Amino acid sequence: MGRSLVKCLLWGLIVLVHLHGHRGCFEDERKGLLEIKEFVRSSPNITDHHLLHSWVDEPESECCEWERVACNSTTGHVTQLSLHNIRDLYFYCDEFYYYDRKNIIWFLNVSLFETFQELKSLNLSCNAIGGWIENEDSRMKLERLDLGSNMFNRSIIQSLRLFKSLKTLSLPDNSLEGSFPAKELSVFEDLEMLDLSNNEFNGSLTVQDKR
Repeated sequence: MGRSLVKCLLWGLIVLVHLHGHRGCFEDERKGLLEIKEFVRSSPNITDHHLLHSWVDEPESECCEWERVACNSTTGHVTQLSLHNIRDLYFYCDEFYYYDRKNIIWFLNVSLFETFQELKSLNLSCNAIGGWIENEDSRMKLERLDLGSNMFNRSIIQSLRLFKSLKTLSLPDNSLEGSFPAKELSVFEDLEMLDLSNNEFNGSLTVQDKR
């Protein structure tokens, strides 16, 4: 009878954990988000110093409830970051060519995202990013990456080789030039969707390139 009661209690506890998931964000991920915020605030041409106002360094603040952040309801780990137009360059996507590129371009440190063990989706579109500092020891397992409407050149594709688990890669409206990068893209064996529209590739695709 006693053992049966213990088993029932254990099963009840397991059910509660699955129903309610992990409560409270992980401290290292909360700090990681705050580091991203500080990095963005230090980038050129930031006019809104109150950006990401819900990302606050307060112990009682739940980072999984912060704007632009989504977490796994069971584990509590950050799984998605939607950092589209994070610098509040509200003119950029639609009116970019009316502005001096040199005044808004910046470079991103990819190591800022290494803290997030379960990050699957990252949107960095419309941020005037011209390149990034890569981490050769990256353990990130991104599945979806949106880098549209930035200032990346062709070298970015080589840098992305670290994210071999990508299923969706979006790089439209950048400064990619030259022949189609079929060889560089071949490392992404799980890739299901690729968007390279509105770039400056020359020539035409061969049957082999399309595979």
